[in-house]
Amino acid sequence: MTDNNPYQSPAADVQTQALSAAPPLAGRGSRFLGALIDGLLQTAIIFPIVYFSGAWADMMAGNGLGLGTTLTWFLIGEVIFLALQGWLLFNRQQTVGKWLLSMKIVGMEQTDVPAGKLYGARYLLFHVLAQIPGINILMIVDPLLIFRGDRRCLHDLLAGTQVVEVPAKA
Repeated sequence: MTDNNPYQSPAADVQTQALSAAPPLAGRGSRFLGALIDGLLQTAIIFPIVYFSGAWADMMAGNGLGLGTTLTWFLIGEVIFLALQGWLLFNRQQTVGKWLLSMKIVGMEQTDVPAGKLYGARYLLFHVLAQIPGINILMIVDPLLIFRGDRRCLHDLLAGTQVVEVPAKA
């Protein structure tokens, strides 16, 4: 009698291929410091504009900003963000903070990430959500997800990205 089991997996001589060494994930501290650098850079540019325009005095006096004014400031903030980060983001998949600390944004399925995902899913979506009362609680949840094993925040999960260390050039 032959041992012909139709449910047995086929016997094959499997050759394991050497996987290309993926760069290590960026550390939590480095990512935090990079985000801090980016935030301080943005604030250093936009705060004087807000202050000298009189908008700061209006807010401190308890005069809320109307919807039109809020949208205007949002658009100004996005233009400043793109002016500061755009070239690095779209050409090298880095922000100023990531560049200074040798980190890079890469895709989970492919190294290069399309510009729409880089800006739209990682940044613009969360900038918009930060403006909506109640929903802006996501701004607290987003960075806390970095404590997961794969060190991916909510914006990484939505964009299909991760942040890795850039190998030092010899």
